[in-house]
Amino acid sequence: MNKKNHNYLFLKNKNIKELCEFIWYLEEKYDLLNLKINEIHPWAAYRMDIYYKLGKLTGVFDQSFNHKTSKLKKITYSINLIKNSFFQNNLSNLKKKDVLIFSHPISKEHKNQYIDIYSYKLIKQLIMKNKSFIDFESPFKGKHKRTKKYYTKYLDKIFLLRNIKDKFIKIQIQKNTEKKLNELNTEINKYCDFNIKEFLIHNTKKFIPTYKYYLELLKKTSPKKIYIIISYGRGELIKAAHDLNIKIIEIQHGTFSKYHLGYSFPNSFNYLYFPNKLHVWNEYWKNLISFPIKKENIKIEPFHFLEEKTKEYKNTEKIKNTLIIFGQGGVTKSIVKKIKENINYFKKFQITFKLHPNEYEHLDSYKDLIYLKEKYNISIVKNINLHKCLAKSEYQAGVFSTALYEGVLFNCKTILFDVSGIEYMNKFIEYYKPKII
Repeated sequence: MNKKNHNYLFLKNKNIKELCEFIWYLEEKYDLLNLKINEIHPWAAYRMDIYYKLGKLTGVFDQSFNHKTSKLKKITYSINLIKNSFFQNNLSNLKKKDVLIFSHPISKEHKNQYIDIYSYKLIKQLIMKNKSFIDFESPFKGKHKRTKKYYTKYLDKIFLLRNIKDKFIKIQIQKNTEKKLNELNTEINKYCDFNIKEFLIHNTKKFIPTYKYYLELLKKTSPKKIYIIISYGRGELIKAAHDLNIKIIEIQHGTFSKYHLGYSFPNSFNYLYFPNKLHVWNEYWKNLISFPIKKENIKIEPFHFLEEKTKEYKNTEKIKNTLIIFGQGGVTKSIVKKIKENINYFKKFQITFKLHPNEYEHLDSYKDLIYLKEKYNISIVKNINLHKCLAKSEYQAGVFSTALYEGVLFNCKTILFDVSGIEYMNKFIEYYKPKII
């Protein structure tokens, strides 16, 4: 990377590629993945949070990305967290198990019940093999949609107690680290108002009690292996597993690329916050990027839920000129802008606009999308039978949503919006030749 020209390039174009290059530049210059506060590496543990924060503050992502939750909803979430912690929680009587699963917090409806589509096949296999296991479930927006099973335990109590205990953590920063953090703050503040020093200290305080709870949990259950669906954001758990020499395996849950900082480490790497092994869906994903772990630790494990759905809807007829568009958090407003700019092309379609689950409660903030709904009869949907919709739809459109990869298996013709994030799709573009608008 040309460091002399880097700052100019970052200021010139506001896109994910440049955001990642800026972060890699900072990591290399300040050795951030090895930066320590209270024996914790907060940059390594919260790298994706930093990426999202910088992306929003610098304008790479829409300003509405990670919408602020209203006070009323925060109170509701807190009440649910307390209720689940004391009335649905049974973390106190943990026993030794063969396997632990930390499933995806978002649930999907399948055969009249809610499941985690990424781990449900694994759970079936463990039951068939008579293995002892626990599925640890995190709340999503304060709720648990899945029916609680005999093998399910909720993590609400850990999240509740860490939000209390972090207030009492004392931080000690060495002089050389203090100097580095001040220099880092100065450099980042050339582009946006972000107190990275305060952010890292705050998250170190959050990390310490969370790590201790996971360490205690793992000592009690003493599993041979752990499966997680998302590794980034699970730094406390992963470090606890490494410290106890327990193998931790991540099951693929979505797309990744050179520009996904949950998996891309071009300069340096801190193994303490990354799983031992990855299970990816096929050879395409295995060879897409250079992972920070050895090739033999990357195993192909098909996306069983998607395979079932493609078989279920294989004889479904396409409806001419139907188009499903996928919203995506930080770029939904940019997608809508592209639709408006190209409305003469898009008005021929019968359009379904599918919001991301994190956007369901914030539709009102998408004024232009509501305008398109009213003027051009665009249908805005939340919970739908996605695969049935893909099976019927002639076209699909988005930026880098996982659903786009699913759509090609249902023979959808693909349109990509040329906005920030399309960098993710370089290989997809090369392979599938979508229309780009």
